[in-house]
Amino acid sequence: MDLISFAQNYHPFIVGAHLFGVVLGFGGALIGDTLFFKFLRDLRIEEKEVGVLKIMSKIVWVGLFIIVLSGVFLFLSNIDRYSQSVKFLTKMIVVGIIVLNGLVLNLVVTPRLTSINFGESKASGIRSLAFACGAVSATSWWTAFILGLMGRSPWPFHILFSIYLFILAGAILGSQVLEKLISSVFSHHICDS
Repeated sequence: MDLISFAQNYHPFIVGAHLFGVVLGFGGALIGDTLFFKFLRDLRIEEKEVGVLKIMSKIVWVGLFIIVLSGVFLFLSNIDRYSQSVKFLTKMIVVGIIVLNGLVLNLVVTPRLTSINFGESKASGIRSLAFACGAVSATSWWTAFILGLMGRSPWPFHILFSIYLFILAGAILGSQVLEKLISSVFSHHICDS
């Protein structure tokens, strides 16, 4: 049995695996983001907190692996349909962005989390990058999830992808404003103490 026949014969199981990957990946990302902000209450990320975030990251990576693998088999189950699907193609690009963002988070940001002082008033490139990556992660996971729920895209690819990019740019900009606000509020609070 070739891969296309396998994908066609086991389509319902592949869809189930895809949904399971979304639960792991998206759920892990949401919980990881929530824990990150909980850990930030004291304006530092401790080593044990980084350990918890690394566990969440592993769960997200397992989910992403399942999403990508099952996505390939979904595509193979009906190449004509999926190659013409604006929703599917956009979602796969968004998943690619999630993967690239995850690499930046894991290789650049996470190893430096314990050295970032989130309450410091002077700008920190790695702190800004951490907030930007968080915005990319949250926006992209929500986008992939919403695209998965959509029946068909009411827009052509360039419009749907442009909407995503516009929202993504707004989220990144908002993350930088939030990063400055947090450091400003807490540096004033520390100075007043």
